[in-house]
Amino acid sequence: MSMLLQLPQQHFKVGGQSFDFPEIQIERQELVGLIGQTGSGKSILLRQLAGLMDSTKSLQFFGKQRAFIFSRGGTFQHHSIRENLHMAALFAKQTTSSTDIDAVLKDWNLTGVQDKYPPQLSAQALKITQIARAVLLKPDLLFVEKPLMGLSVHQADQFIDWIQHHIKHGGSLVYSEESTRVFHPLNPRKIMLGGGNDNLRTVMHNH
Repeated sequence: MSMLLQLPQQHFKVGGQSFDFPEIQIERQELVGLIGQTGSGKSILLRQLAGLMDSTKSLQFFGKQRAFIFSRGGTFQHHSIRENLHMAALFAKQTTSSTDIDAVLKDWNLTGVQDKYPPQLSAQALKITQIARAVLLKPDLLFVEKPLMGLSVHQADQFIDWIQHHIKHGGSLVYSEESTRVFHPLNPRKIMLGGGNDNLRTVMHNH
């Protein structure tokens, strides 16, 4: 394995809350969980690692592509599901054919809703749309908030199968979760984060 991402230990403040985050190093072909209760800062740290939030220390990413699956939202509201996938590929500067998009839509059972818009779909369908987007982008490193929340047993199994394939072929995945049992059969490396404050929910949702 080789280093894919590194973020030094940091003391971080946001919304009146302070966090002491450990040094994070992610290798290729790793499944890593950021585990902590609500308000422990796991979502903040996950977003810092993904480059979506500033950190107090310099983040180093040695791969080519990162992708993020949010626990809610995460799609362009005024574009169809198919357009969302196409736009993601454009932003990632990837050459993606209609055939590629067709295949992902079919594999994740989104063909019937591909022309609908996010506000017309359930939270479950939107979560699957984000997963399909990640599958299409084939990132070196995928970040996921609450990875199995809202998925059916079949969808969760399909996502787990994809994760195993992703890691086997050189990719890595980092997720944030309260439970230590998520992905337990896959034996993830767990990074435990202490502390917690429910007031942080407001900070994260308004960021």
